[in-house]
This record gives sequence, structure tokens and C-alpha cells, in this order.
Amino acid sequence: MTLASPIAGENERGWDIEAVGVHKRYGAVVALENADFRARYGEVHALLGENGAGKSTLVRMLTGAARPDAGDLRLDGEVLHLHSNRDGIELGIDAVYQELSLIRDLSVAENIQLGREPTRAGFTNRRAGRRYVRKLFSELGLDSIDPSATVGSLPLAQQQIVEIVKVLARKPRVLVLDEATSSLPRQDVLWLVEIVRRLVADGAAVFMISHRLGEAYELADRCTVFRSGQSVATGLMSEFSEEELIQLMIGRELAEGGMRVPKPPQDEVVFETRSLSLGTRFHSVDLTVRKGEVLGIGGLQGQGQAELLLALYGWHHPQGEVLLHGEPVHIDSPRAAIKAGIAYVPEDRRTQGLLLDHSIRENVTLAALDRVQRAGGWLPARAEHDFARGVADRFRIRADSLEREVRALSGGNQQKVLIGKCLSDEIQVLLLADVTRGIDVGAKSEFYDLLHELAERGIAVIWASSDIGELTSLCHRVAIMFDRSIRVTLESVDISEENVVRAALSGDVNGNGEEGADA
Repeated sequence: MTLASPIAGENERGWDIEAVGVHKRYGAVVALENADFRARYGEVHALLGENGAGKSTLVRMLTGAARPDAGDLRLDGEVLHLHSNRDGIELGIDAVYQELSLIRDLSVAENIQLGREPTRAGFTNRRAGRRYVRKLFSELGLDSIDPSATVGSLPLAQQQIVEIVKVLARKPRVLVLDEATSSLPRQDVLWLVEIVRRLVADGAAVFMISHRLGEAYELADRCTVFRSGQSVATGLMSEFSEEELIQLMIGRELAEGGMRVPKPPQDEVVFETRSLSLGTRFHSVDLTVRKGEVLGIGGLQGQGQAELLLALYGWHHPQGEVLLHGEPVHIDSPRAAIKAGIAYVPEDRRTQGLLLDHSIRENVTLAALDRVQRAGGWLPARAEHDFARGVADRFRIRADSLEREVRALSGGNQQKVLIGKCLSDEIQVLLLADVTRGIDVGAKSEFYDLLHELAERGIAVIWASSDIGELTSLCHRVAIMFDRSIRVTLESVDISEENVVRAALSGDVNGNGEEGADA
């Protein structure tokens, strides 16, 4: 492990990809300051750090999406002069980002070949295009996605796979994976692990940005740690313990607590569903959630978890019964859900939860106009600012101004704006859809603290998460969806990673497919 001087030692063979003394500033915000890293072909290099530490800025410069204010980027010993992503792609440098670049109204095959479509007699040959993509899918071991399907009709995880394949089809020799696994279930992460191993075996260099440290240990040969725009450590992954990496990333030890189950819930049942069904999306869902309880929802991707939460929030109109404090309630719209004291934090903050081109102040107060505006619809600027400042302080949103556009914030701070927006009113039931996806360890720790606070206030939490560690460490009970229904509910003494995985794969903790208990 090398601290403070990330370039010391290890240069027997020389370096194939380098950043030397790189600076980048956006207005008053310093994104990178004298940052360095060194990497080689045939290796996976993890870029680690909190959101806003400078990792994504660095890879945007490496791919041509941004240019350094000072310092050099070098490939094969030559200084790179990139003016666009296209320049990077022509040199074999490509990236898969957490934010999708797909066109939702086009098919999978059309997206993958966009700009490189096969032609015949001057016209696009769609049949040949579909044949090519089917062959590519076969080579990559993919059989679950129809190349003819419209991208917008696919679940988020499959859209992410299409994004990955779109880049792989260009055969990069330097590949950046910027939170590319954040929306993928475990089986698809394993698929990507195998693809990455094939790429590095063929001599490619792969950079990975992931807030899942387990994936970095599983995949990466080396790592460079960034903090506050500077590279603070580099070395082989095997040289660092997880605790050391976390302390390097955040500059401090995490607060006590973190990944632990909140205090036991009260006996009072706050929220129930009885035989809730929505066509083929999910069926016969029975749930009970007590005051102060965190009920986890697990299972393989696409078993109805997302649709269930949206139905509980009034986006869908299922059959069955919903009860609040033992009384039937009719939740036929998000407005009705909010009125009943039900809040929802969506999975995809950028398309489902935030107005990216608007300020922190506007995003936060939009959901609480009834509390801020005065008679006749008048919205006093001082009241709006004070309300937004209170939310920003409570959720520790890091920004130089409440007028900062949300698009300019790091992923973790965007998520805090979303949570602050959703929790600005008094609530009784909180629905969480994979809310820690793509946020760093420090932001996760703050969210876990908030989860404990909400549970202690008596709020009933239903949390669908693709992170098995969160389900096993932070939930009082875990309901597993299998075959689009809840087949097993694990009580506290039975919650383990092994049981969660087995139930997700078979619908039973014994692996024999027998139906488990209701939730």
C-alpha cells in the first residue's frame, strides 16, 4: 500500500494508462486537484471514494467527455488530446455509466448498433441487425433479453445490461465501468464479472467505480482511493482491509452503529395488505408491518418488488385490500397515499424522483407546498428558503448553495435531496425502492442512521433492496418474493445471507420449493 504518493514503486514494466497532476474545476467547485493514477493492460483497477471525490470526473476526462484544466492523461506513453467521447472511442477508450444513454422508444438491437447499423442497398437492414445482436448475445451468454423488444419495456436491470452490451460491441481496449452494477441483481453481477475477466485475459484494461466494496475485492487487481478531489492511496487490493479503505475514502472512521437492526418494533400493526394482486405482475401478497418495524423485501430481480411498492403508493390499482391501523383505505393515486401518510422513495432518482434542472430549494419545497405557501397560493421566498435549509441541514446535503441545480450534485447528495423531499411531511409508512443504489459508504452510513431514527419514531418501513447485506443486517423481518408472490418470510432468528439466497432461488429456505409462511 502506498499513501500520499500514489506513483511510488511498482514500475518495473512501465504503465500503460496514466494521469499525472490532473486538475479540474467547475466554477467554485474543485473536482480534482493534483490527482494521479497508474494502470496497466490486463488488469482491473478500482477507483474508490465517496460521491464527489473526483472519480467520475477523472474517467470523464479519460474518455474525452471532459478536459483537464492542468496535468496530463497518457495512453501508451503518449499524451491524450481528447475533445469528445467520439475521440476516446476511436482510440478504444469507452465507458458504461450508471445513467443510461439508451433511447427508450428504439429496440434493443437498434440501441446496440446505433450509428453502426448494417445497410443493404442504402437502407438500414434491420433483419441483419437483429441477427448480429442475437449472435453477440450468444457469445456473451445472454438469453433473457429479446433483441426486438423496445428498451422502454424492459426492467431497469435489463436496460443496464443493454447499455453494457452496447459498449462491449465496440470492443474497447480500455473500459470504464462507472457504477455499472448498481441496478443489477447478483446473478447479473456474476455475469459481468465473467465478461470482465474475459476482457482482461484478452489484454484490455478495465477501470471500475463501485460503492460495493465486495465487488472491488472480487474483481480488482489494484485500486486508487480518492478523497476530496485528490488521490490519497494506491496499491494492490490485497494490501488493504475493508476498514482501511473506508477510512481512506471518508477521512474518518464510520460512526458507531451503521449496519445493525433498529430497536425492536412495537406490537401495534400499522399497515396490512390482504390478497393483493396486480394481473401478472404480482399476486396474493399478504403483508403486515408494525410500528417501528423495518420489513425487507428481497428476491431475484423482476419478481414484482418494484410493482408492489408502486401499487402501495397508488401508481397501480391492484385487487385486494389495504389497511391502515386496521381500517381499510383506498389508495388510488400518489396524492391519496400522501394524504394517508404513505411516502415513497423511488429506485431511479434521476427519472422518477427529481427535477434535475431545478435547484435543491425547488425540489425540496415542491413536495411541501401546503406547508410553505400562504393563503391565495402566495409562496414567500423567506419561508421557502428556511424550509429548504432545514431539510438540507437535517439530511446533511452538501452543496455551496440551495440554488445549486440538482444535476450538478453527486449521486449521494442527489439521493439525500430525494429522501428529504419525500420525508418533508409527517408520515406513518415509508416505502423504499433500492434507495442506496449508487451512493457511497459515507452516504449509506448516514442513511442507515436515518433509518434507525425513523424506526424509533414509530414509522413502518417497507424496504425493497437488492443488497443482501442490507436485508440481513438492517431489517427486523425479510419477505422473499418468488414467482411474483411472497413465498417466505424470515423472522429475525432465521435471517442470514444463505437463507435469503436460497429462498430467492427456490421459494423456500430448504430449497425444495415448498411455500413458506406469509408476511
